[in-house]
Amino acid sequence: MSSSPDDADVGPLVADLVRTLQELEEEFEPRTERGLPRPPSPRELMRFTSDVGIPGVILLLRTNIEALKLLQRALRMADGRTPTTGTGSTEVRQRAEQLSRTTLSRLDGALADLQDAVEGRPEDDDARELLDEARGLQNQVEAKLRERADDDPAADSTDSGVPAEPVPDESVPVDVDAELESIKEEFGDGNGDSEGDATGDGDGSGDDRETGDQGDGSGDDAGN
Repeated sequence: MSSSPDDADVGPLVADLVRTLQELEEEFEPRTERGLPRPPSPRELMRFTSDVGIPGVILLLRTNIEALKLLQRALRMADGRTPTTGTGSTEVRQRAEQLSRTTLSRLDGALADLQDAVEGRPEDDDARELLDEARGLQNQVEAKLRERADDDPAADSTDSGVPAEPVPDESVPVDVDAELESIKEEFGDGNGDSEGDATGDGDGSGDDRETGDQGDGSGDDAGN
């Protein structure tokens, strides 16, 4: 099974968006002198409360990162890897695309909140540049996913020839956290990790921030 031109087209965009969101997370998350995440100081907490709920936005960024990593893996299944449960790769890819569309729709509000947070803070030029880049990539990825949903002839059946489940209505609330875990299980990720998918180049960089305990429960917070 070979990858389609659409897969090759959207894959680099997804990888770029993952990297940009990770950089945004680093830009806004308070860190120690050693570069480790830390709780916000009282002064920072007052600023977060008055400007924007940045901790909640960071959780939403992480949720998008995890969903996009799973989409990367689903796209790469075209290279020959199959899920451990035997579910068709087409079905898993469609679910990953649906989940990414859901999280990306919520990302728009998060980026708007972050934009509000940096207004009037001229020292945050890097953050503004990252936000502009993230918005551009978000729009491109969303457009590609919409095109794939409209044009993919495989959407009517799974790899085994069995009719596929109907595409979920995007207006219906999605339990993002549960769907993340379900798709991870399709890949055999019992520990919840998505190693090697952070940047699209297989080096696994950036995984330490959003996997494990920090990744758990992010969907619930982001979806509320």
